[in-house]
Amino acid sequence: MKITSTFFMLLMSAIVYSQSYDIYVSDAGNFDKPPWQILKYDQQGKNPIVFINTHLNWPQDILFMEGSNTVLISNLGSGTITKHHATTGVYVSDFAKEISGPTRIKFGPDGLLYVLQWSGNGNVLRFDLEGNNMGEFTKVGVPQSIGLDWDPKGNLYVSSYKEKTIRKYDAAGNDMGIFIDSNLLGPTNIWFDKEGDLLVSDYNGTAIKRFDAQGNFRGEYITGLKNSEGIAFTPEGNILVGNGNTHSVKLFDKKGTFLKDIIANGSGDLLTPNAVVIRPKKQ
Repeated sequence: MKITSTFFMLLMSAIVYSQSYDIYVSDAGNFDKPPWQILKYDQQGKNPIVFINTHLNWPQDILFMEGSNTVLISNLGSGTITKHHATTGVYVSDFAKEISGPTRIKFGPDGLLYVLQWSGNGNVLRFDLEGNNMGEFTKVGVPQSIGLDWDPKGNLYVSSYKEKTIRKYDAAGNDMGIFIDSNLLGPTNIWFDKEGDLLVSDYNGTAIKRFDAQGNFRGEYITGLKNSEGIAFTPEGNILVGNGNTHSVKLFDKKGTFLKDIIANGSGDLLTPNAVVIRPKKQ
């Protein structure tokens, strides 16, 4: 896989951080109706402040671009990805427009920004770091796509909330068919762990579920959830999970054992956590 110099610099910028961090949460509020906000909490999940509450429309994901000290917010309702100052949250500009309901946004192995679409043809889009549209990466769409990750070989996987499936693409974006078609009720976030298993947050279920590298169901990894969406990892390897039913963010250890609600029910007027991001503090 090719790693661009820009992507390398983004990776290196994260390495120089200390272990202290803040927690950012996208609050979808009443989904297609406000209030909408991006909240910021300290490392203990306390002292909430409203980080962003303008130029939002059903916000979905949060992505910091440290090289330019900006943060991107995907907005399903307006079809835009907005750019804000990473320290103050002040709106800068529209990074990208005319997207059919952008949900997850993530840097790919090639250093480009990959964007999922909730509606339209459901194809995965790519943008450069200036917001220029590089076109459709896939030609077979995923309806209501809302989770993506790459395996060690560079294959891309995308979850479909509507179809309750995970679709697989090769490193060039060619369709490789449905990878998982059972044991899911409404998948959102997906990610590969160090063992090569695929973890799936099942929004309409009550668990995060584990599948092996061939897509076989291995069981439930984290239980006791309802309307789970938004995943982040602490430097120690613990896991933060947004839990919409209780308007909170839960903390689990590496083994999936519940530790506590790190962000309490309704803290900061939190309604619907649908993205959780940790941003390390600079020394």
